[in-house]
Amino acid sequence: MSRRVLFSMFLFVLCLMRVAAQVEDVVDADYLAEIDSIMTLYEEQDRMVRVEKTVKEYEATRLKKEMSMGAGGVLPLARGLLLSWTDHHFITQDARFPSKGDGVNWSAYAVGGVPLVANWALRAAGVKSRSKLERMLTANAMALGLSFGATEVLKISTNEGRPDQSNRHSFPSGHASFAFVSASILSREYGYISPWVTVGSYATATGTQLLRINHNKHWMNDLYVGAGIGMISTNLAYFLTDKIFGMDGINKPEVRKKDVLRLLRFNEKPTGISLVSGTEIGDRKIHFSDATLKTGASIAAGADLTWHLKSDVAAEVMVRAVDAQVKVFGQNHTFTGDHLNLYHLNAGAKYSLPINMGNRMGTRAFAGVRIMDGASLTDGKKTYAIPDETKFECGIGLTYECLDSDNYAWGFIADYYHTFSHYMKNRYSISSVWKILF
Repeated sequence: MSRRVLFSMFLFVLCLMRVAAQVEDVVDADYLAEIDSIMTLYEEQDRMVRVEKTVKEYEATRLKKEMSMGAGGVLPLARGLLLSWTDHHFITQDARFPSKGDGVNWSAYAVGGVPLVANWALRAAGVKSRSKLERMLTANAMALGLSFGATEVLKISTNEGRPDQSNRHSFPSGHASFAFVSASILSREYGYISPWVTVGSYATATGTQLLRINHNKHWMNDLYVGAGIGMISTNLAYFLTDKIFGMDGINKPEVRKKDVLRLLRFNEKPTGISLVSGTEIGDRKIHFSDATLKTGASIAAGADLTWHLKSDVAAEVMVRAVDAQVKVFGQNHTFTGDHLNLYHLNAGAKYSLPINMGNRMGTRAFAGVRIMDGASLTDGKKTYAIPDETKFECGIGLTYECLDSDNYAWGFIADYYHTFSHYMKNRYSISSVWKILF
């Protein structure tokens, strides 16, 4: 062959080798890309399996907690029993409080029954609840039965007179017991929908307490023992119902995206509004030359608006309404009783830190005014009067908050108030809190 032909064949072979190398490069790249895609998919599937397993374990833990006997109601009951002891001298002191309304006082029952009516209205509308129909009927009937039975047994056995002296069935409050059964049922069944469900339920129950003391039908200890009985009866009823039905007829709790986001927001910046209900004690005596006016432990209710500027620092606005029953001591005559109403309007700063996921503790300082509506007590001849006044006040407090699985945070507040007044200038407040996060 000529050199020209051999050279042409050599160039042809080189071209074939080049093309083969390029094809091999393409094949290798596609193969590697396919392997990389498979590995990525495998990692994503493995991650999803682990996430799904974690979610199922958390849901199982929540269901176990949901079906256990909760401690709700123990603190109100303990508070009421403690007040029965510390306020015994005040309760037994002779006084005539004006009678307001009839003995049954259906308006208070109507307010207290709103959550129970709402519960069954939602059920009738087909809204998904915690319990199926048979299970809900059993739990509700058992809760109402336990509450009513315990309340009536105590009323008969203690024989405590009412403030208006209409009868001796004051202790404990049947209205408060019913109201907190009603609130607890709605919270258990539909609290998952919105934090407003639970907070609104307990707001109506607190309203019932305020109505009963304002109508002169109960002492403070009656209201808290009644609330404790109502909540414990509901928890016990659901616990027993869960034991009877097992896993039948219960809608298992689910982990939702908004629940996870709420947990993260609570630990970062728990801005929100809180319903506050508790007891105010401290200076309770007002001295006159020949007698002493003394208040019982006072019921306090209100709201706190907390705005977190940073994770650990917040600005707060606090509003409280306080109702204190007043009696005359140191006289041989029986005087009328009256109510001393206090209103705290304060603003301040709060410092709080998460102690773990879902729990925060903090301290706060505040200042503002205390408005006092006076009281007048008489025996028909002599009158003792506490004047109206508005005074500057300041204070400090400790707070605890816990994010509940039912979409709201609950907790406790202990506050000290110093008012620049001659009347009850040092007061302490211990309150329960139900908080809605923004």
